[in-house]
Amino acid sequence: MSRRLALVAVILLGLSACAKPCLLDRTGSMTVNAAADANRSSATAIDLAATTEAALADRLAGLDAGTYFATREQLLRDHPATLTVTGWEVAPGQTVGPEPLRFACRTEAVFLFASIRAPGAHRVRLDSLKGLRVDIGREAIEVTR
Repeated sequence: MSRRLALVAVILLGLSACAKPCLLDRTGSMTVNAAADANRSSATAIDLAATTEAALADRLAGLDAGTYFATREQLLRDHPATLTVTGWEVAPGQTVGPEPLRFACRTEAVFLFASIRAPGAHRVRLDSLKGLRVDIGREAIEVTR
């Protein structure tokens, strides 16, 4: 009986060593508010890009929104199992949400990219998804909780 108990203990220890804790609060909601003159009076694409891969998280962290949107389709083809993209297009004066958000527990990072016409990165790494509010202004975005 003690051999059987020892075997069960080894299996449980192995399983617990493999279990990865949630690195990001993986559920929440987001509301997007676009000012009347948002993005110089143009529609704004908003993407949430979530990855379960640390190397891809590092790569996304180095992209500005223009580069991200230009390479998004290739990124999705190159990382079909480790990259999830959810997107919206928001018109000036429009409010969207609150939209429920849910990502896998093993999500390494979530980035918000906005297609703002003004210079800038227009990228935000989201450490929490609880009660996000995205305000799109004439030349920038602001993310608050």
